[in-house]
Amino acid sequence: MILQGKGGVGKSLIATLLAQYKINAGQQPLCIDTDPVNATFHGFERLNVKRLHILENEEINPRHFDTLVELIAPATDDVIIDNGASSFVPLSHYLNSNQVPSLLQKLGHELVIHTVITGSQALTDTLNGFSQLVTQFTQETTFIVWLNPY
Repeated sequence: MILQGKGGVGKSLIATLLAQYKINAGQQPLCIDTDPVNATFHGFERLNVKRLHILENEEINPRHFDTLVELIAPATDDVIIDNGASSFVPLSHYLNSNQVPSLLQKLGHELVIHTVITGSQALTDTLNGFSQLVTQFTQETTFIVWLNPY
């Protein structure tokens, strides 16, 4: 899962690179785009990305994240989820308040959160986003940090 509260830092690029890597390695990852504003990942037809619509009446409905868990649960291959900046807080809250990392672990999955830290003007914002993630998520979560110097 790619999470970061700052937009335009490369989340969709990371999702795309991960999906291409997995496909080139002979795997068939389940790719999901939950970005309600810019579904960039969904635009790559060859990656067969499912778009999860989480907006309802112009607001994010956290109950739509139940569908996300239902898609992940039976998966036998890796699942790559690109999440937008606008749904960063609602998705993080949903995952933690519903103890999704523990649930996924019981189902035989590992939650790996990829996040981006950028340089320049967005450095403070992306560091704050990373800080929020590591303080909110449990020990069942692995973090991978991507550094974007721009």
